[in-house]
Amino acid sequence: MIHEDSLLVTLVKLVDRIPMPPPPTKRGRGKPRFYPDRLFLKALVIMIVRHLHNVHELLSVLEQATAEMQVLRALLTEKGRYPSRRTWERRLKSLPTSLPAQIGCLGRYLVALIQPWATCGRAAVADSTTLRARGGVWHKDDREKGIVPHTSIDTEAHWTKSGWHGWVYGWKLHIITTVAAVWIPLAAILTLANEADNEVAPALIRELPPQVRYLLGDIHYNAPNVHQACESSDCFLVVPRYGPYPHT
Repeated sequence: MIHEDSLLVTLVKLVDRIPMPPPPTKRGRGKPRFYPDRLFLKALVIMIVRHLHNVHELLSVLEQATAEMQVLRALLTEKGRYPSRRTWERRLKSLPTSLPAQIGCLGRYLVALIQPWATCGRAAVADSTTLRARGGVWHKDDREKGIVPHTSIDTEAHWTKSGWHGWVYGWKLHIITTVAAVWIPLAAILTLANEADNEVAPALIRELPPQVRYLLGDIHYNAPNVHQACESSDCFLVVPRYGPYPHT
């Protein structure tokens, strides 16, 4: 009998095949990490696919007595060792800081592999979208007084006003993708909802592959620091002008 992996197991195994950014040249304080970031990236894939929101839910699912979970537990071990609950909590909490570099590394790898611009212009597009925080909102009056009316409120989130969604309490996803038949994320980062697009853009532009020739964006990217970042990366910034229409 031929055993076929489930879709989730296949996705987790693919994490072993994607490139990872080089480790920092200077190691931080404390003892060296035993478990690699790749192991916790696999766990993140499981949490996304299964819609799990915390370590407790992740470990509960992994403890299920199914063939799929048995395979996944084996994929989440390092030299026969399985992370403790405290290690899961600590490393998954720190994972978002390394995700932008991992996304940029994977994007550059896929561009070299798939060559999405083989028959079209080498353009990428930058944009952002607001994401509402889970568990309700923290109103300005309560925030200024330091009063949290409910424990479900995400106190790390922030307010912003979107022309499309109105007032939103939450976060903002900034992303740059290819403009081609295949959309490949080249750089991405999650910030507080009130982070301006042009302030975040230079860090994303530094992650772009050298093949990018044009960067498209809306009027919020028409700022001197974004123009300077594009010039440093040898690409042209294509954005609307400020002022009344029509523009020449």
